[in-house]
Amino acid sequence: MFSRLAKLMSGSTEPSLAADLYQQRLAIYESELGEPEHSFTDSAERRIDIHAFGRDFVPACQEGSDEGYVLLTNGMSEQRMPGVRGDAKRRVELMWYVREPTPDVCDNLRWLANLPFIDTTWFGFGHRVALPRPPVAGTDFQTFLFLTPIIGPDKCIAETLEIAGDPVEILTVNLISHQELALIKRRGLDPFLDLLDENDYPPIFDPARKSYV
Repeated sequence: MFSRLAKLMSGSTEPSLAADLYQQRLAIYESELGEPEHSFTDSAERRIDIHAFGRDFVPACQEGSDEGYVLLTNGMSEQRMPGVRGDAKRRVELMWYVREPTPDVCDNLRWLANLPFIDTTWFGFGHRVALPRPPVAGTDFQTFLFLTPIIGPDKCIAETLEIAGDPVEILTVNLISHQELALIKRRGLDPFLDLLDENDYPPIFDPARKSYV
């Protein structure tokens, strides 16, 4: 038991304990989002599954519907990200709001979830990952931006997740344009977040979204 705890505290887990933590995370996800409609399992040694939870993004108090999916990784937080600075959280799971859980969306989400451990880096609020080409069909945007959830159930998940005393951050995945990235680099993140509010930034990823800059 002591050896299992020591491995957990150091940032790695035995397979049996990892399976327990996997189920614990899934139970927390399901307590807020219901059962996933799809789960995309990973056969790699660092197992990062992706769960797709159906959601109508129009609040219950409003008319109409806007159906899509909440995608959530399950497994990224098994390992502490290297080099985390300051008060940032050392463990993360990623969330992406999409219309459909297509293979290219899921592949990109899993790739992002593995990236900190491949490049010896870490993700936090406001961090970006710039790519040489658009990662998803139908968009010209090439930069991923990580924010934190603002929707109630998703915030609750972020407040509940924990491994060995480490709180687990939930970061939402967003794609932004070259011009929007330049604005963030020039003026900081807050002016861009103001633009999102002013333009009623849609919660569900829209590959055809026009740049706000």
